Amino acid sequence: MQHILITGGNAGIGKATAIALAKKGAKIIIACRNEAKAQAAVSEIKKAAKKEAIYSLTCDLASFDSVRNCAKNYRQQFGQLDILINNAGLITDKLQFTQEGFELQIGVNHLGHFLLTTALIDLLEQSTEPRIVNVSSKAHYKGKVKFNTFKGEVGAERYSGMAAYGQSKLANVLFTKELVNRYPKICSHALHPGVVGTEIAGKNDNKTLWRVLWKIISPVMLSPTKGAKTSVYLASSSEALATNGKYFDKQKEVAPAALANDAALAKKLWEVSEQLIKK
Repeated sequence: MQHILITGGNAGIGKATAIALAKKGAKIIIACRNEAKAQAAVSEIKKAAKKEAIYSLTCDLASFDSVRNCAKNYRQQFGQLDILINNAGLITDKLQFTQEGFELQIGVNHLGHFLLTTALIDLLEQSTEPRIVNVSSKAHYKGKVKFNTFKGEVGAERYSGMAAYGQSKLANVLFTKELVNRYPKICSHALHPGVVGTEIAGKNDNKTLWRVLWKIISPVMLSPTKGAKTSVYLASSSEALATNGKYFDKQKEVAPAALANDAALAKKLWEVSEQLIKK
C-alpha cells in the first residue's frame, strides 16, 4: 500500500486530494497545524472515501521545531513514504513572521516545506515509484526571488503581500527544478490548482476589505474537488511518471515563468534555504 503524506490535508484542496487518493487505495497521512481540526478531518475523509487507513500528524510549517518533530514522528509511526504532497499554503497582506523570524509566506510556503521534504527525502528514495508534488500558483509568473526580503521589510521598501506570495510560489517551482537535479530518481512536479474557493485569504489577519472581496468572488471559483484534480493526477497517473521537473495546470504540462527555469537561481535558493533551516 502506498503511503502518502499531505500537508494541509484538513481542509480545502488538501482534504479533497486526500479523499481522492484514499479512494484509490493509498494510506493517507495528513500533516496539519491544528490537532483538533486534523482529527475532525480524518473522520470526514474516512467517511467520504469509505477507507480506514487515514491518519494525522501535527505540523506547524511556521515552526522549524514543529516540522522536525513531524518528520521524526512520521518515521517512528510509518517508516515508509512513497508520495509527498506539499499542499499547505497561505496568503496575507500583513507583514507577519514565523517562529524563527522569517516573513510568513516564504517561511510557510517554501522554507517549512523545504525542511519537511529534505528531512524525509531518504524515505522517498527507498520507494519504488517516489513522487513529490508541490502546489504552486500562477502567481509565480510575477514572482521574483529577493533573498534580502526573507525576513520582511528592507529599508524604505514597503511590504507587499502579493509580491511576497508570488516570491513564495516561484520558490515552489524553483525547488521542484532543483529536486530533479539533486534527486533525479524522484518524480517531482509543481502545479497551479486553479483559482479555488478555499479559506486561504479569509484568515492570517488579512485586512477586512481583502476578506470581504474574497468572500464575494468565492462562489465563482473552482470547488476544492476540482482544484485537487491536478494534484491527484500528478500523484497517481502513470503519465506523470514519464516526465520530471515540470509545471502543470489543468492536468496539462505548461511552460512556467522564465525565472523558474533559471538553474543558477534554483541552485542558490536551495543552498540559501539549506543554510537558513540549519540556523
